[in-house]
Amino acid sequence: MEAIILLAGYGSRLDRQDLPHKGLLPFGEETLLSRHLKCLQLLGIQKTHLILGHNAPALKSYVQDLKLDLPVHFIDNPVYRTTGNTLSMVMGLKHCQEETLILDGDVLYPPKALINYVQQAPRSSFALVPADIDNAECAKVLLNPSGTINAFITKRELTEEEKSGFGFGGEAIGFFMLRQEDVPRFVDLYENDEPTYRPVLWEIPFTEFARNTSLHPWNIEEEGCFEIDTQEDYSTALSRFQSHPDQYKLP
Repeated sequence: MEAIILLAGYGSRLDRQDLPHKGLLPFGEETLLSRHLKCLQLLGIQKTHLILGHNAPALKSYVQDLKLDLPVHFIDNPVYRTTGNTLSMVMGLKHCQEETLILDGDVLYPPKALINYVQQAPRSSFALVPADIDNAECAKVLLNPSGTINAFITKRELTEEEKSGFGFGGEAIGFFMLRQEDVPRFVDLYENDEPTYRPVLWEIPFTEFARNTSLHPWNIEEEGCFEIDTQEDYSTALSRFQSHPDQYKLP
């Protein structure tokens, strides 16, 4: 298995001028990024592709100084300010030859949540956590009657038709896997309509991908997963981290 970590974004909503990148938000003696990498090392990931943009040199230096036993490939996205993270993901997928794990770089999770997901979940699946169906901000997942994923809805509320016509799976928390054969298929989907997908978040092309591909939901049992977009998000995540240290302890 290979892995991609999406790290190109600027993190303007977080507004942490004291840090070179929001991937370096501290949690105890670790950072978000070091936690990701150490979990991937434990999982025996063959190669990890880091998609960089904002302050790329600082992140490269930080990762190299960690001296982990984990092959890392840096990929620079020079247009990260004017594109969505779909482009960053495709830049990574073009280098992947095996089944692939994709991680949003701004997620805190108990290591057990990611490890259990990678070891037990079906491929071409998305990790989900419980969510408020009326939360316009989160990446809401709609399910077909068969239980597979129908669509990802983010940055807006669900319509009444969507609420009545589909099951609600929860929130896609920011890590997911693709089967080996689905990696080039997703790249082809992107390239066939690049003007549409280049500026958007990955939820949009994956909704189209789900029309012809079985994407499976995987419910995370462990509490304590957080997507960190704002300082308030960080404060909430840090409070949970500090009050449940054993839950977040790296193996």
